[in-house]
Amino acid sequence: MSNRVFNFSAGPAMLPTEVLEASAKALVDYQGKGFGIAECSHRGKEFDAVLDEAIDRCKKLLSVPDTHDVLFLQGGATQLFSTIPMNFLNGTAEYVVGGEWGKKAAAAARDAYGEKVRVIASSEETKFDRPPTGWKADPNAAYLHVCSNETVHGHRLAEWPEHATLVVDASSEMMSRPHPVSRTAIIYAGAQKNLGPAGVVLAIVRKDLYERIGKGVPKIFNFKAHADAKSCLNTPPTFGIYFLLETFRWLDAQGGLAAIEKRNAEKAALLYAAIDGSGGYYKGTVADKSARSHMNVTFTLPSEEVTDKFIKEAAKNSMMALKGYRTVGGIRASIYNAMPVAGCKALADFMGTFAKANG
Repeated sequence: MSNRVFNFSAGPAMLPTEVLEASAKALVDYQGKGFGIAECSHRGKEFDAVLDEAIDRCKKLLSVPDTHDVLFLQGGATQLFSTIPMNFLNGTAEYVVGGEWGKKAAAAARDAYGEKVRVIASSEETKFDRPPTGWKADPNAAYLHVCSNETVHGHRLAEWPEHATLVVDASSEMMSRPHPVSRTAIIYAGAQKNLGPAGVVLAIVRKDLYERIGKGVPKIFNFKAHADAKSCLNTPPTFGIYFLLETFRWLDAQGGLAAIEKRNAEKAALLYAAIDGSGGYYKGTVADKSARSHMNVTFTLPSEEVTDKFIKEAAKNSMMALKGYRTVGGIRASIYNAMPVAGCKALADFMGTFAKANG
């Protein structure tokens, strides 16, 4: 497809062309069977094989140990903000809030469970310009919740913290690099950043947590019930899961997550070099450069008027969806796995040209 633009949307986001084409073919005619993958029963052998391969490839890509289940859920990561405490909050849960999504996760839990939910660190006072630092979690807390990459504010946890029951919202960096699955209790992510279309949540859950689930948790929100049913407790988003399978195949073909991490670092470095080399024309929004995201590059220009001009001119040059999140403004370039190095180079070159013309 020669007419595809560089789509810097934060999600739903740019997806690999090879994955789109393979999924489109399967949508019309799956393996020459005369029906599409979205038309077959979730109880049938065709989709059961899709599930088996998707689970197996996910486990291999992330080195998921036998102590954990791979689940494909619905409701978005936002629903898990509520279902995680519903299932596992026995005692007190602790939250580290580094941005918009960490704040929303903590608020959802606190609305339902009040003082059982503690925010032990927040960088809101500095407008979420960095991850919180200097905090210490209670090792006896029911769980410690963090958001590993804050999509809106453009920073990440380069290293995930240690905790016996670590819960990680990895929505905007899932499979962008290897993750320490074996020492986490739950990792979850909405698919619409790095994995596929909106409508699927990938959750990796340590099995020993199931014993915490109370009898009053409705079956549809019960993680063990979903695990026992191999993510088919109700009709799952079959096409979305198939799409994830094609993404997993694509990631394997790229050399796995270590290779993807290297490419993502190269892409991010191009844009941060353009920011840092602009003489202050572009200002990065993250105070701690070591915490800059490799998925969401955020920066500002001298004025809103110039920012609007930047966005419009970039669009004319086939670079789309660069407007920052509605509550913070500025520019946000989301450069998930599917964004090629060429896209980041094109944006970096445009940034240099634009600064010279409008400085």
